[in-house]
Amino acid sequence: MVVSVAIAFARGLRRHPLLVVNALLLVGLAAAAAWRYAQPIWADSPAPADLFMQSVATEDGGLGWSQLCSDLQTLLPRDALEQQTEMQRTTQSQMGVTLRIDHVGDRARPTGGEIRFYVATAHAMDGSTGQKTYVVKTQASGCVESVN
Repeated sequence: MVVSVAIAFARGLRRHPLLVVNALLLVGLAAAAAWRYAQPIWADSPAPADLFMQSVATEDGGLGWSQLCSDLQTLLPRDALEQQTEMQRTTQSQMGVTLRIDHVGDRARPTGGEIRFYVATAHAMDGSTGQKTYVVKTQASGCVESVN
């Protein structure tokens, strides 16, 4: 039964060669779409700047400090950053504020690294919202050099 269906299918393709061309084009288009649109899913790991901004949203001082370049880590002790974020986390939870951060773009720097742009949106329990723009500069190694 399966053999007869396969033979009939092969005869049909010989009679209508455009079906073969269309099928190959569809397979090629599907492969190109999968490569183009699924590529971020295959990325190895988030950029340090993205992790830093994630630490802002979750008030995780340890995660944020780990993304800083070593000269900034020297200037800002890890304990100080963790204490500050703990106070901020407590205040925001008491006020019922949630924070969402979206990466909106990036540009390569001529010296290496990137300038990455984010929009943070705060949502309060009363329905009000506020937004702030962040610009994060990274060095060629990927570490966070500055945040404005």
